[in-house]
Amino acid sequence: METVTSVRMKKRGEMKGLVGLTTYCCVQTEKTVEDPKRAPTQKITFYSELLNEISDKAAIGVIAHELAHAWLNEHVRPDGTAKREKEADDLARKWRYGVYLDALAEETGPP
Repeated sequence: METVTSVRMKKRGEMKGLVGLTTYCCVQTEKTVEDPKRAPTQKITFYSELLNEISDKAAIGVIAHELAHAWLNEHVRPDGTAKREKEADDLARKWRYGVYLDALAEETGPP
């Protein structure tokens, strides 16, 4: 597993309703395996503007969800899909963060 290289806070995200985002730089290739400086990196960004609008319980759900994305090594396949989101939620639930994900869903679900 590649490690998370940074965690940062920003005021706003570019997408409406964005609370947390795990991003990846560089897809692993033979060259990146040989040169650790070119290895894939993962960065987790949390958006304080929206984190401030949800409960602490829901914020823990966001953090668990984003850490699950990083744990799943999604830099190998960084496509944004519902399947990927479900996999991150399933892993966070396996880590026993289900109650926090439920709080997040209650507070941010569709109107």
